[in-house]
Amino acid sequence: MLRKGRSRVHLPFVSLVVLPVLASLLATGSAPGSSVPGVLPDAAADSLMILLPVRGVDAVNQELTSASLLEEASNADLVLARGNLAEAKARVEVCAKEIETVKAKVKLAKEQKNETEQGNLERQVKAKELQHEMLKARKEMREAEVVLAETRRTAAQTQSGCLKKELELIGKRDDLLRASSAVPGPTNMDAIVRLQTEIRDLERRCLEIQKEVAEKDRKCAEDEANLLDKRLKLREAQLAFVAGPKK
Repeated sequence: MLRKGRSRVHLPFVSLVVLPVLASLLATGSAPGSSVPGVLPDAAADSLMILLPVRGVDAVNQELTSASLLEEASNADLVLARGNLAEAKARVEVCAKEIETVKAKVKLAKEQKNETEQGNLERQVKAKELQHEMLKARKEMREAEVVLAETRRTAAQTQSGCLKKELELIGKRDDLLRASSAVPGPTNMDAIVRLQTEIRDLERRCLEIQKEVAEKDRKCAEDEANLLDKRLKLREAQLAFVAGPKK
């Protein structure tokens, strides 16, 4: 409810203490002396606090450009990773067919009681099986690369969305400051109430998206760790293939 008492206008939702502080922060683009983003220094326990750090448009746009570049790089990585995965899958299938072909020759040599040929072919089977294990490990690594590229792309897209929403919030905060300094009147008060509601919704949405960004970053770290596990597994398979079958 809006009330006029003497010369002071009482605004709902936003503390009268916060508006001048907000004006100061928008002028400087940061909260001086605050080591934790969004926490005002020496804020009274009963005052409203700006839970999102007030930043300049240039700083946000710079991060938005970086996020867009990261998304482009992730798209390129994803195209490459998918191509490598398709090739790895094909090689696994070819190797599996080669093993079956050599096994058929082993069976034939055994039926013909050609022990020398049978022994040579059995060693070929063992070597091919080691190669098959290596190729499967490589396929698993390629799959992990695809997953990581997809996660990084999604993280970059989420970050871009968060920054665009922050730019919208900055604009609404500017609008609120201009409206609060204008001559009081019914139209102006309606605008202030509307802007306060929009700002509260934007602040909530920004915090929600920031949480999504943090979750995507955590998923990226998990997928990167999984990729490293697959590379270690491939390393062992390659060493086993190079060493050859055990006699």
